[in-house]
Amino acid sequence: MHPIILLFVISLLHAYEARGSDTVTPVFVQKGKDLLLNVTAPVKLVKRSEFKWQFNDSNILRLFHDNKTITIDPYDGRVEIFLQNHSLLLKNVQQADSGRYTAGVFGDNDDYVGKYSVTVQDPVSLVNGKVDLHSSSSDSCNLTVTCSTQDSHHINSTFRCDNNTCSQEEGGERSKVTTSGTSLRVYLSKVFSIICSHSNQVSSDEHITKIRDFCFSNPGK
Repeated sequence: MHPIILLFVISLLHAYEARGSDTVTPVFVQKGKDLLLNVTAPVKLVKRSEFKWQFNDSNILRLFHDNKTITIDPYDGRVEIFLQNHSLLLKNVQQADSGRYTAGVFGDNDDYVGKYSVTVQDPVSLVNGKVDLHSSSSDSCNLTVTCSTQDSHHINSTFRCDNNTCSQEEGGERSKVTTSGTSLRVYLSKVFSIICSHSNQVSSDEHITKIRDFCFSNPGK
């Protein structure tokens, strides 16, 4: 291979490895829960080096080659490090714990072995489904279901059933992202039920409306 081409290929490989080492993993955790963060490569400590977990470039704890550990206030009593794999456990996370977490060995050369972007979320509020029945007979039915949450978000959608076959009509909202970042959905299940779903990355709640509780003059059909 021509030397210039070889140098170009090597430079591309180094660039790829650098990008890989800078990969930040997104993590979502529910407020009040414990957060476990793992390292992505083996950690080897020698003299004049130390291992650190950091939050937004500020130290959480420092670990030295003799396994001496220093926990930085205000994390004393809130964090735990597992010496066998250098994972970090952060207890009872709160909104203020959202941010960037990094793990690395620092010494003659800095070597990062974990980068995370952590988002702490509240659990979603409860969701409820309200039915507005337009018409119903022995073999057909039209109704609108409004899904609403305790934090005042809502969507609605219309459903039509004919001869024991139900469908969700066009028009109305089937899903939306609320101002608080949660997802609100209404959809038809395969068992003649309408599902109102309220969720985010860490929790969910749903309300089930059984169509036969409102439709058809002969529910046993």
